[in-house]
Amino acid sequence: MIFRFTAVACLMASAHAFAPGPSFKTRTSLRMSSEEYDFDVAIVGCGVGGHGAALHSRAQNLKTAVFSGEDVGGTCVNRGCVPSKALLAASGRVRDMKDTSHLESMGIQVEGEVKFDRQGIADHAKNLANRVKGNLEASLVGLGVDVIEGRGVLTGKPNEIKDGLTGKVYTAKDIILAPGSIPFVPPGVEVDEKTVYTSDGALELQFVPEWVAIVGSGYIGLEFSDVYTALGSEVTFIEAMDDLMPTFDREIAKQAERL
Repeated sequence: MIFRFTAVACLMASAHAFAPGPSFKTRTSLRMSSEEYDFDVAIVGCGVGGHGAALHSRAQNLKTAVFSGEDVGGTCVNRGCVPSKALLAASGRVRDMKDTSHLESMGIQVEGEVKFDRQGIADHAKNLANRVKGNLEASLVGLGVDVIEGRGVLTGKPNEIKDGLTGKVYTAKDIILAPGSIPFVPPGVEVDEKTVYTSDGALELQFVPEWVAIVGSGYIGLEFSDVYTALGSEVTFIEAMDDLMPTFDREIAKQAERL
């Protein structure tokens, strides 16, 4: 069934389709000694997995490189946990300030209308993500990790990995794949990141629609419902299963249903 909405936004908040978890490939060429490799360990991806692997590698005193793909911090820092929590915090303040009856019960009075700057809230989330991203990269550089901006591309030859940005080929005794995740979009759904968008696009907070349909009621969908309702949107969940939060403990799901 195809839903068409006029002058509204539809947020695809299905769970991220995770790529295969970080795996370890060890390919040692019989023609090369360990001293002839550019690196002991090369890591593809610089999200939570890649960053942690790099820290552990340096703790073992191994010469380490990370191919960040110009995305230090990965999904969590740039398009997930960090900016989403920043949006929740800011929108939550708006909700609290508008709850005049609760404030009055504590002896607090708010004069006039409570207003917010949508772009200011979006910038707050982006600035926080950039700050965490910078700290992560600085921690790697400080430990002697080579942070290569391009995407790591396996050449098909043992122990070789190419910088997708410059085309330079490096060698490493061990290569760790930590490519991260991308949003899952059901077949047949066209995403323009304007009226139909994934969680990545929703974090940009380009506008606050009057009505939002959220496909999927996992934790990502619930977080965005909290943000948008606090800022004035009406939210409808579209869930394929019989209950909200179908993969969660029922006691937790019941709390969400009451909200």
